[in-house]
Amino acid sequence: MDLDSLFGDNSTNSTDVDTIDTDAEVQDGEEELVALEEADDNPEEGVGGIGWKALALFVLGGLVITGLAVAFMVWVIEGLVL
Repeated sequence: MDLDSLFGDNSTNSTDVDTIDTDAEVQDGEEELVALEEADDNPEEGVGGIGWKALALFVLGGLVITGLAVAFMVWVIEGLVL
């Protein structure tokens, strides 16, 4: 297959029919499906999550930052009002 015909050759001597590869093999995807099914049967340890400690630190850090932001807003509003 010619790369110029694949990527938009501006010549007038090629048509869309010229770009079809008649010798190409048809792939049905069964091999990938079997490989995925085998991978699901044997999960590896330590794969697929951030862990409960990291999640707890993330949530607590978000709560601390939110609390500091609220405290700063209250301090600013009290300073403006008083």
